[in-house]
Amino acid sequence: MGRDIHGQLQQEFKFSNDPRKLERLNRIGRRLTQVSDRQDLEYRFYLIEKDELNAFTTPGGNIYMFSGLLDRMASDDQIAGVLSHEIGHTTARHTVKKFQAAVGYNIVGSILLSQLELENQAQQVLTQGTDVVMNLIFSAYGRKDEYEADRLGVKYMYYARYNMQGMIEILELLERESKGPNVPVIIRTHPYLKDRIVKVKEEIQKISNQ
Repeated sequence: MGRDIHGQLQQEFKFSNDPRKLERLNRIGRRLTQVSDRQDLEYRFYLIEKDELNAFTTPGGNIYMFSGLLDRMASDDQIAGVLSHEIGHTTARHTVKKFQAAVGYNIVGSILLSQLELENQAQQVLTQGTDVVMNLIFSAYGRKDEYEADRLGVKYMYYARYNMQGMIEILELLERESKGPNVPVIIRTHPYLKDRIVKVKEEIQKISNQ
């Protein structure tokens, strides 16, 4: 499913070939995935050339960031704050659940499905059209999933030896941007910024005291 969705994204967006930015994104991403809870995936990181504050993940470990967000971040720790959150969505299977719900077929936690059934499920989603797939990608996660992705992200930053304050800094950036006239997509789909900042601070305190 992830490979097929990636093909649609390549038709929808322009992907960056900037070697310096891609090296930075992949270097930080690899360092985080090395300590993630899912080592069975081959994570891939992509940069989309669009002036938008957004990042997202699709099934299978593909993680995307918009250049508008990357260019606004001053440190590797802030980039790690975004990527670790997206990796958290992947390892907790939040993205897969969202796509499964789109076809009314819940297989979360099941290991009994055949490859054919999985392929059929992917086709059910993809044949609904590009607009439907894009809406699914950018649709909101629930509050519980956001908190879990943040918690996992803090853990991955800690074990990868990034400054966990970077996640707070990027959430505060998004909160500031949410007060402007043109609200970025990532803020529309992540409505609990103040609450998330509080929770992330609590999680950082907890893991620092271990």
